[in-house]
Amino acid sequence: MLKKVAAYYTLNKSHRVLRQNYKLYRRKAASLLPEKKEKIQSLLSNLQTAVAQKNSEIADRLARSLEETARSLMPKTLWDKIRDFTGQIVFALVIAVAIRQTWFEFYTIPSGSARPTLKEADLLLVSKTDYGIDTLTPTGHLYFDPSLVERGSIVILSGKDMDIYDVDTKYFYVIPGKKQFVKRLIGKPGDSLYFYGGQIFGVSANGNDLTELRDTPWFRNLEHIPFIRFNGKVETPNAFMGVFPTSVFYQMNEPVASLTVQPHGGIAGEILSPRSPGIKNYHDLWGIKNFAMSRLLTPEEAKVLHPSLMEGLDPAPLYLELSHHPSFHGAKLEKDEYGRMRPSFGLSTSLLPVSEEKIKILMEQMYTCRFHVKNGVATRYGASFEPKAFLPRMPNVPDGTYEILSGKGYRVHLLGVTQELDSSHPLLSQNPAHVQQLYNLGIEVDTRFAPSLKKDRLTPSRYAYFAYGDLYLMGYPVFFKKDSALVQFLQKEYQKQASSTSRAPYIPFDDEGVPMKGDGSIDVEFIRKFGVTVPEGMYLVLGDNHAMSGDSRQFGFVPQNNLRGGASLVLWPPGPRWGRLPQPPTNHFTFPNVTILSIFLLGAAGTTFYLRRKYTKPFHFEDRSTQK
Repeated sequence: MLKKVAAYYTLNKSHRVLRQNYKLYRRKAASLLPEKKEKIQSLLSNLQTAVAQKNSEIADRLARSLEETARSLMPKTLWDKIRDFTGQIVFALVIAVAIRQTWFEFYTIPSGSARPTLKEADLLLVSKTDYGIDTLTPTGHLYFDPSLVERGSIVILSGKDMDIYDVDTKYFYVIPGKKQFVKRLIGKPGDSLYFYGGQIFGVSANGNDLTELRDTPWFRNLEHIPFIRFNGKVETPNAFMGVFPTSVFYQMNEPVASLTVQPHGGIAGEILSPRSPGIKNYHDLWGIKNFAMSRLLTPEEAKVLHPSLMEGLDPAPLYLELSHHPSFHGAKLEKDEYGRMRPSFGLSTSLLPVSEEKIKILMEQMYTCRFHVKNGVATRYGASFEPKAFLPRMPNVPDGTYEILSGKGYRVHLLGVTQELDSSHPLLSQNPAHVQQLYNLGIEVDTRFAPSLKKDRLTPSRYAYFAYGDLYLMGYPVFFKKDSALVQFLQKEYQKQASSTSRAPYIPFDDEGVPMKGDGSIDVEFIRKFGVTVPEGMYLVLGDNHAMSGDSRQFGFVPQNNLRGGASLVLWPPGPRWGRLPQPPTNHFTFPNVTILSIFLLGAAGTTFYLRRKYTKPFHFEDRSTQK
């Protein structure tokens, strides 16, 4: 029978045995008998000499002998084991926290808010030295250089002291902390930003055209919307006989407008934003009027919900419902999705026939969030709780995890690895009912956002906008300006405007035009008046997936102290997105980078030097209990 031979001890391992047992001896020496102390001291001294002389064979033999003798003469008690384990854990946590807070960390993407750039379960390498030197606390900097912060960079920010739901977390399952978020930095202090055609037109504090927001590669394939919902967050300060007479509307987490029921029964509106002087109506803020919330309706649904709008429209398999121009005009008292009877904006509504050809184009441009299908029922990926009554049915789709991007379907496997679906897969059906379901689910995967025969209070995160005369849906020009359907649509829009009254004016949904002057230069005065201006010491961030991103539109401007670094690389999964991220190139030879790297290298070298010197010096074996 073969005897199992123990693995050979390298010189480094023998050195570790020496250090560990010398520490143990120092703790146990006072309780050892003289002959036992002498035996251990001899082994320690001889092993130290062998290590210093780099005699690995003798060190191997002495290290094994020392381990065996220590187990016999200095057995570890339960308290010793607990103390050693706790010390190792605490030391490891201190080093890990220091590295994570000031140098780099690995970050796993929890949601689809940065799609298509980053997807759920992506693993990132995050640099904490891109903009400054961070403190060990959740916010703050020992040093910060604003010039290193570039528009378009993918930044990491702390949610500490920000109005973000469920921001608390625990790092390493032990240390309380605040969640961090990955967003794209759009605006710096003093920037004024205006949204048109899915793009952002901006001027800096000194009036320069921020062309990088439109012309750089990392912005070119993204679209940006200035709101998540028209209403944003609504606060109702007080109630009277079950009615909330005042609604205060928040965008960018700031109060921007209010509606109040007057004593005579009318509803008055007011712009509250101090950074928007001279604006008279809500839809003029930041280019809100350039965008519509959209859904697809069947002919039967359209006839019930909008009978007057169906008059004279060409028959079609589906109709595009466009809600636009939230306004003080036409404001009314109605019950919202939370059951509050409160004032609400007046909305203009339009219908546009969608032919079978356009339905095919919509499916070719379709995108969704990542979602699970089990037993024919779909659930959004990462959702902690979804009411079963509102989960959509997909009876023809096999069980699995899926996503659709630019009309292509993918099956998502373990660790986020994706496999493209065949075009014949039932998830990619171009049947009008299926296309309508996918479009109206948006990224919510919740049937409450689909049309119903009752008064709807929720609409999916599907947006429509004009850009240079074409009508875009899902970031693609589905209706070109010369399309007969779009020409007829605009004719009806202006007919509705002509027949409206001054007390209830109708504003047609049309291309308002790019905010540029006739000579091709940006209209600085217009953007400063109607755009959103970033306050001093603050930054505006947006998610690449505007439809499902909680970002500055929801939690407001980000304080400079909350910026913690930038995303550098996608480490997993492998594929075309692996490696560098689409963002401005990072200069690694900056003061923060060089300083932190130098500190850690000097710390590691100093620690190594200290330990080598400590364990190569002759040992002192005095009994500490006899020392004065």
